[in-house]
Amino acid sequence: MRSWLLLPILCLALGSVPASAELIRQLIDEKGDGAGHPLQGARAIALDAKGNVYVAGQLSQNVFRIRPNGKIELLIGADGDGRGHVLTGPRGIAVDSKGNVYVTGDKSWNVFRIAPDGKKTQVVDLTGDGLGNGLRGPIGLAIDPQDNLFIAGGNSNNVLKRAPDGTLTKVIGLEGAGAGQELRRPNGLAVDAHGNAYVAGAKTRNVFKIEPSGKVTQIADAKGAGGGQPLTFPNSLDVDRQGNVYVTGNNSGNVLRISPTGEITQIMGQKGIEKDITLGGPTGVAVDPAGNVYVTRGGPYSLYRITPAGAITRILDQAGDNAGHPLRSARYVKVDAQGHVYVTGMGSNNLFRIAPAGPGAKAPTSAK
Repeated sequence: MRSWLLLPILCLALGSVPASAELIRQLIDEKGDGAGHPLQGARAIALDAKGNVYVAGQLSQNVFRIRPNGKIELLIGADGDGRGHVLTGPRGIAVDSKGNVYVTGDKSWNVFRIAPDGKKTQVVDLTGDGLGNGLRGPIGLAIDPQDNLFIAGGNSNNVLKRAPDGTLTKVIGLEGAGAGQELRRPNGLAVDAHGNAYVAGAKTRNVFKIEPSGKVTQIADAKGAGGGQPLTFPNSLDVDRQGNVYVTGNNSGNVLRISPTGEITQIMGQKGIEKDITLGGPTGVAVDPAGNVYVTRGGPYSLYRITPAGAITRILDQAGDNAGHPLRSARYVKVDAQGHVYVTGMGSNNLFRIAPAGPGAKAPTSAK
């Protein structure tokens, strides 16, 4: 990744491009699979190595898979595994190297695995590891290169790790890093190529790094980048190839970058965005292989791209694809290895894929 040009946020080059300048497709809408299974409250997104896209309907209590050819399949519904373990309020999705899909039930306090053959199994429930570390209100999921699954318990104030053999361990709890650095309401969750996990405490306004050895370090707190650039209610995380961690401050209306050496820089703030319209409520963040950072903004229903040089461009707004498919309440954002960007509209019950225009850009093959 090219080095960042650290400019004050008010001096960033800002552009706003119409949807026609980007190749945009709606991949799924409120009709879901079109076979009686709707999509409501589109929220979490996951991608796999085969080009499949997964989206969770938080309000419709289900998860869909969208294949590269555009075929939409219901993976799991409110009945969960069909054996008495229900799925309510799915909030997180992750896919391992073998094609197993994991989904959290925020309200049912559990985690399911959907195997490649379609078999559904509840792999974690409210008892957690069975050693007193329960799981309540699971929100985020992340999988490291060794297929360890990290689960953020939003109401149990912890993160559990499930090894490939099914062993569950607590890697961080309410105590956080100790010395008064607590973890409350873990929300955003990410892992890097070295197996380090990162978790944001929404209520404690901080970010922790959890190393494979078990060492826990607080790498950001409520002061944020300092100088009037605080971190309040962090709710989304991602990490790039160089180990830089990106975190959104939902209530502080900003995006911070935390370098591997601990330097914290605000790369997007409240002011200077679209003629001083405040950023307000950033809800998701993702970084692509080239170092571009993507940020969803729930209020004005927008998706922004921040280049490594610091230029900010709005690449999607409430008009959606300008073909009658709007974007409302933008939530999660993900980027695949080819640079395609995926964003959910929780209020519009849909998911878009955006391929940057230009030489060599490939338009998505499916549209709804």
